[in-house]
Amino acid sequence: MASSMSARRVLVTGATGLVGFEVLDQLRGRPGLAVRGVSRRGSTTHRDVVRWHIGAEPVPDELAGPWDVIVNTAADVRWSLPVAESYRANVATVDALAPLVSPDTHVVQVSTAYAAGHRGDVLSTDPADYRNAYEWSKAHAERLASELFPRLTVVRPPLIIGRRRDGRAARFSGMYTILRGIATSTVPAIAAGDGARFDLTPVDDLARIVVDAVLSPEAHDGRVYVLAGGEDAPEVSDAVDIMVATLNEWRAARGRGPITSPRVISPERWNRFFLPFSRQHLSRRQNDMIDLLSVFEPYTESTISLDRTHHIRDVRNCIPAAVRYWADVNPRLAAMEPVAWRSATTA
Repeated sequence: MASSMSARRVLVTGATGLVGFEVLDQLRGRPGLAVRGVSRRGSTTHRDVVRWHIGAEPVPDELAGPWDVIVNTAADVRWSLPVAESYRANVATVDALAPLVSPDTHVVQVSTAYAAGHRGDVLSTDPADYRNAYEWSKAHAERLASELFPRLTVVRPPLIIGRRRDGRAARFSGMYTILRGIATSTVPAIAAGDGARFDLTPVDDLARIVVDAVLSPEAHDGRVYVLAGGEDAPEVSDAVDIMVATLNEWRAARGRGPITSPRVISPERWNRFFLPFSRQHLSRRQNDMIDLLSVFEPYTESTISLDRTHHIRDVRNCIPAAVRYWADVNPRLAAMEPVAWRSATTA
């Protein structure tokens, strides 16, 4: 391992993804660290990012260990994946890191705040104990990491959005799926319980906590960090209103008319009336978006209590920057003309 006079070697997986990109950016240039990143496709703009499809290819020679710290942010965060695909993307990749880990390597495993599923722990192997295969796979990854890596820190964030100051995000998922649907007139309604909160964290807040774990001499003792806003998180209806208002400001500055905010309805109304109607009368494309929205329902039907260790504050005021950045990166989608929802039988 690194001597007292040499730089500590730090490897960041998923280095072109939302979390890994920001973590690597915050680690670059720090004294006493020699930092490398890996991603499935590598990077055309950053020479310190090596191409490696983790779990599907042998370890490249240039990544040979030992490493002082490995930050594992590589993941497929789609909630709708089947169990087998979630396993390959989020569990097998943990196993593939084992050849790079020595007894002295500190591994920082980025998980999800919802890995505890319905039971409140990550011990169950039954997918039915989780809201979706993604949660199940992240719980499985935590258990495997605990078995393989003697020096481990787990970091569990909620939904992640762009940086606080400018909204920058290397990838768009989670909240951005709803935003894209709103912009393209494919989200007619959102199911949310009364007072349910939309727990979010800016990616730079998350990255700072990860970097602190990398630099801390005490953070490798198996501790688990849980990030959450709790009572400071915006309600779902408030977050939707902010997204629409910000998007309409962006559109107005470019001579585009406003879009209408989707209705926020109760989960009971969604399931008893809206879904049966959509299955009978809406188009396949519309129903595909409704299926995609349905995976959000467990997170919006009520506030999920999270036993946080790190309080994420003032997220409400971070949403506009995230929306503006998304719109700047996706101007064609952000500027689309609104399309009224109509029954496929009458269209």
